[in-house]
Amino acid sequence: MMQKVIISLLIFLCATQYSLGSIHQNLRYFETIHADDLAHKIVKRGLKESSHPYNHIKEVHLHTHGRDFRLILTPKTDILHSNFKAYAVDGDGKETTVHVDRDSFLHGRVFGELESHVNMHLDEGVMTGSIHLPDDVYHIEPSWRHLSDFDNKTMITYKQSDVKFSWDHPGENEEEPRPKICGYVKEGAELETDDDDEDYERDKWTADQHHREKRQIDQYEYTPTKTRCPLLLVADYRFFQEMGASNTKTTINYLISLIDRVHKIYNDTSWQDRQEVDGFKGMGFVIKKIVVHSDPTRIKSGEAHYNMIRDKWDVRNLLEVFSRDPQHQNFCLAHLFTHQTFTASNSVVLGLAYIASPRRNTQGGVCSKG
Repeated sequence: MMQKVIISLLIFLCATQYSLGSIHQNLRYFETIHADDLAHKIVKRGLKESSHPYNHIKEVHLHTHGRDFRLILTPKTDILHSNFKAYAVDGDGKETTVHVDRDSFLHGRVFGELESHVNMHLDEGVMTGSIHLPDDVYHIEPSWRHLSDFDNKTMITYKQSDVKFSWDHPGENEEEPRPKICGYVKEGAELETDDDDEDYERDKWTADQHHREKRQIDQYEYTPTKTRCPLLLVADYRFFQEMGASNTKTTINYLISLIDRVHKIYNDTSWQDRQEVDGFKGMGFVIKKIVVHSDPTRIKSGEAHYNMIRDKWDVRNLLEVFSRDPQHQNFCLAHLFTHQTFTASNSVVLGLAYIASPRRNTQGGVCSKG
């Protein structure tokens, strides 16, 4: 059931968890490194422009957490759509095209490690990304998001095993709302009746047991032809100011790096209902468009916009307002990023999404028709 919820997202609203506590509350241990401490070397640069993954190879050396890392990196081309566009939008809704350097997004491996994977964004010597090793995952990101007494060339590094999730370590105040990972809204739920559910359950059991088991197994005996979900990423002015440091390119690069990490999780996951079937792998995301709001959207009296100035949003209301945008029909999934805290039923809501119904020919879910 959890798999069905995860892959059936239509419109997802994400509230970042950084506002829930300082870095010292969220990490058991971290270190800082400076861009000047990194050693860069171009190992190979092709004489001609080419899409071949090894036409351009970069080597980066860094030392952190008591070990030396020698990263062998090449440009990552599969996270951005062939028609990818990025825009900055002002308070009047005017769009300005923003150039994105595709070659600054890299992936590769750690030299000397049999099993390793690296996803990294490199911008003027500052790295944002992750190093996957069998024993742990090492994360690197700019320090300015968490520490105010360092310059913009400083980064923090930490291991995934050192992350303290707030829902695993509640505060001393028992009345303080406890976070949950996500919530959902079932699209078309109000149209489903108890009789429909009874008919649906009865129909499932009318077929012969042998045929039913065979049908459940046969459903995986195919190779998916559409394995990438084209995304629309939207950052509101709060996210732009807090997580992007009021810099459009910084915001865009952050979003791409984040989706790159999510894509790897999905792409490496084997989707199956039961252990006796093989399932399938290779499902993931590709970013088709990014919209960054640099200012609150100015609206007329009586209107509502997800990017307007408002002291406090109800999370369900914000999701519904965001879902009204007609351009969403051009994408498999639309994702709004904001920086505010939502509470519901004594819990902190980190995200909310529309999910699909298990019934056939109903709206909702990834790439829904209508």
